[in-house]
Amino acid sequence: MLSGLSQAALSSLLSSMIEQGLVSSSSESGKATKRGRPSTSVSLNARAAVAVTVSLTMNKLTICLVDYAGNTITNEIQTLDTKQLSAQEINNIIITAINTTVTTVDDDPSIEGISVGFQGVTDSVAGDLLWSPILSVDRLPICQTLEKQFNVPVTVNNDCTLISKALHYNQKEALGDSFAAVLFSHGVGLGVYLSGNPFSGPQSSALELGHIQYERDGALCRCGKRGCIEAYASDYGIMRTAKSLPENEVYPHLVSDHEIDDLIMAADAGDHKATLAFTTAGKAIGEGLATVLTLLDPMPVALVGHNTGAVNLMKVEIQRCLEFAGRSPKDFSELIHCYHEDSSLLHTGLVLDAMATLDRRFAHKTNNTPSVELS
Repeated sequence: MLSGLSQAALSSLLSSMIEQGLVSSSSESGKATKRGRPSTSVSLNARAAVAVTVSLTMNKLTICLVDYAGNTITNEIQTLDTKQLSAQEINNIIITAINTTVTTVDDDPSIEGISVGFQGVTDSVAGDLLWSPILSVDRLPICQTLEKQFNVPVTVNNDCTLISKALHYNQKEALGDSFAAVLFSHGVGLGVYLSGNPFSGPQSSALELGHIQYERDGALCRCGKRGCIEAYASDYGIMRTAKSLPENEVYPHLVSDHEIDDLIMAADAGDHKATLAFTTAGKAIGEGLATVLTLLDPMPVALVGHNTGAVNLMKVEIQRCLEFAGRSPKDFSELIHCYHEDSSLLHTGLVLDAMATLDRRFAHKTNNTPSVELS
């Protein structure tokens, strides 16, 4: 069977889960199709537990309350200027937002776990945010802060790691067990799955594709360095090139999907500056992908985010970089898979991570329950 467990082991495990109230069961009615006991259907008890997911991206905080079946109960979205916040302000805003979201539910549920996703480098051991281009503070101990405040397990992950987790869950047929996921929107990030497991560094999320140097002493990146891939391939880098703004200035505004769509239309209509912006982005992304695939061998690549709408405008340059490095398959479509909605994938990754936290929590509540993840 799919679980890899014997029928006896599975029956024992389900009995323990039913006793804990984690699943419910019912006998299937209707004509029996084979001898023996009638079939029993089981389903997760959505009311067994509640978890919170926290997403902090460029100028946006999203708090979601999810049940044990992975359904979103309610959410709250705040717009804020992330660059202007101190560490204490960030902590206070997140704690207040969680409390506010919980109190909007009628039965005021007790939360059992919190999953946090950040745009930036995270400490995979301590759960700290080490650095982020969207903040002005370093080393934010968000895991310790939330665990102390709410007395529940807290996990902290890089947003690209969570996006790759979601892709492995719902796009496995297209991407397989080994693939690279490149977040391609406000910034440029990387998540990698190898043989069915997410890759991370021994101490941090490690994979900062957007901040690999593309041009020495080149355009200013939001991270403060010059010549990063992100400085050319992110939406603010693309917009800066299209508007012929100085390379020593970071485009000051948050670029909307509508602005990128307008720029794509202009390039399709033959606008030289718009075309240059996308071909430049294609070169930068292509060089980054060539590096990744040289290190890890050719594998499917998921480009994620609203900039994927311009892939056809970048395709020639991406392909040229990969061919030059000798890391390109014959068919471009075998390599590149585009997913426009990064927010929904990030949410799915956070929910999967939160459910795994709840599973571990329940598995250790009783000695009679096997210590396994149930999701």
